Amino acid sequence: MFKIVRPAVGESGNAPGRVEKQIRKLLSLDKARSGREDEYEVSSKQCMHGPNCRLGNFCTVGRRRQEVNVLGGLILPVWGTIEKALSKQARQSHKRLCVVHIETTTDNRRIVGLLVPNAAVESVLQDLAWVQDIDD
Repeated sequence: MFKIVRPAVGESGNAPGRVEKQIRKLLSLDKARSGREDEYEVSSKQCMHGPNCRLGNFCTVGRRRQEVNVLGGLILPVWGTIEKALSKQARQSHKRLCVVHIETTTDNRRIVGLLVPNAAVESVLQDLAWVQDIDD
């Protein structure tokens, strides 16, 4: 007898009999290893929804690696502009302003800034075009 406990959700409501029907034994250790390695490779580029996910590359659910866009530097003067650009987004999760602290793995740099969702990058860059005009 066993029960399934998932980290984010908690105890599963599945009956053990139903779960045992879903589990299949692999006859070969090599098949198990190749399946795990294939899944490991795919998880670096693709979300857990598969290649037909309706969000495409914007979906990061279950990815092993995530590309993030962080807007750093002197942010307060353009905070309102960024807020307006994010408010135009269709998904609620892309509208949030999130301050992040990131430490890079390759060169141990520390970056503090605003997290800009992949789907909102174009909108933010368009709305911040006037800042570049001032600098020129």
